[in-house]
Amino acid sequence: MRVPDFKFKITAIGLLNAVGAVVIIYLIVILGQTIKRNYDLNRQIDAVKAQTNLAQDQQAELNYNIQYYKTDSFQEREARAKLGLQLPDENVVILPTPTATPTPAPTDDKTAKPRSNVQQWLDFLAGRG
Repeated sequence: MRVPDFKFKITAIGLLNAVGAVVIIYLIVILGQTIKRNYDLNRQIDAVKAQTNLAQDQQAELNYNIQYYKTDSFQEREARAKLGLQLPDENVVILPTPTATPTPAPTDDKTAKPRSNVQQWLDFLAGRG
């Protein structure tokens, strides 16, 4: 029995198929790299847009605060709070603060009968003490 010899014959069609396969694989690799690069760039764009929106919101809030701090009502309130100023026709009334809380009336400890330990447990378990 004879083992058949396999010899590769290079033909024009075989060579063309091999070159075509290499070109297709190369194009697939390039396409994959391009898709990945576009995906990464889109993520970066989204992050920059989010930062831009945050900065715009902060700027709007700061502009609002600047406008508020320029108002007469804010300046008057701050002058009253921090400097203790008042308007010419105003009278300031200072109310005294209570210094101590009233003390509860003492209970008569002599009238209370001492309870036994068993009675205290029963009251505790019944929710009475």
